[in-house]
Amino acid sequence: ELAAPRHRTIPITLQLQQRNVLCVGGRSGNVSSYRDLIERVGGRFIHHDGGMEDNSSLLESSLAAADLVICQTGCISHSAYWRVKEFCKRTGKRCVFVENPSVSSLARGLQQASEEETLKSDC
Repeated sequence: ELAAPRHRTIPITLQLQQRNVLCVGGRSGNVSSYRDLIERVGGRFIHHDGGMEDNSSLLESSLAAADLVICQTGCISHSAYWRVKEFCKRTGKRCVFVENPSVSSLARGLQQASEEETLKSDC
């Protein structure tokens, strides 16, 4: 019997309401788990590997299509990191930087983005 994926047990209280979530970087073996997690809370998953294998020119269009960016800083090129940071600053796009490429760190990043958005809308 196969064990249930660990990410299914991670408690997340947010709902992404069909928002496009771009995950930049991460471990290639975890991409399907990242997708499952984001889709489980109602988001649309977009992935760019952060310049490791994907064409770096696709990063700009992926950033433009995203409503929220999760940047996994330990698993992307320096160039991609600075492009993500500059793009989000210039456009005001919400970006959460996550150091660890684990699924639980991605979940915490999503939760952090949700809490910050809630605080903004309460003001």
